[in-house]
Amino acid sequence: MQVEERTIFELEYPGEYLSRLGTTETKTCKIRLSRKGQGLLARMYASRGYKMQATLTHDFDLSSLVVQIDGQPAGTISVRLDDGDLAAAEQFPEFIGELRARGARICEIGKLAMDPGVRSKQVLGAIFHIAFIVAFRARRATDIVIEVNPRHAPFYMRMLRFDPVGSARLCQRVGAPAVLLHMDGNKGRRLIDQFGGRPGLSAQERSFYPYFFHPDDEEGLLRRLSAGN
Repeated sequence: MQVEERTIFELEYPGEYLSRLGTTETKTCKIRLSRKGQGLLARMYASRGYKMQATLTHDFDLSSLVVQIDGQPAGTISVRLDDGDLAAAEQFPEFIGELRARGARICEIGKLAMDPGVRSKQVLGAIFHIAFIVAFRARRATDIVIEVNPRHAPFYMRMLRFDPVGSARLCQRVGAPAVLLHMDGNKGRRLIDQFGGRPGLSAQERSFYPYFFHPDDEEGLLRRLSAGN
């Protein structure tokens, strides 16, 4: 029996503002595996002027990671294994076709929306690392792809080391331009092993990877992700 929603990870981190007593406020972040993230995503997309078409209910398309800050939903991200109907294949069929032709096992990160008030590198590092664990460990992917607005592409290239694929094209699903970014599994593994769980290296590696979990923590997170499936 599949569990509708459960907490994968919880952390407390310092907020950006001082309390009335002059001390730094403490916020609580929960990252939850959810099968009910569509409503949150639709609201976030609408607030940015995007549209979101209904998606097919494939099993691989049901799970989302939802970020809660102090009990309030603040973001969502999904990871979908290629079942022959990847969203990215609609706008970028050539590259997806090349990956499939060489036998790649592709995961697509999508349905991504984050409240702009979520700025903690600890929180962002945690959510992206868990998404990578879902893709590379749970789904055994060899490659990750993600479609993003061209304005946001430099962020993903700088903070997560994604590589760009081709030029921007119109994404009909959200009514906005999109570019395709790609992450090779070996590259992702190397960056996590080198920098994960080492925030002291953030001056050397100015990305989210020092704020990822230590590689030794992945097994425990993978067990939590797998529980109840």
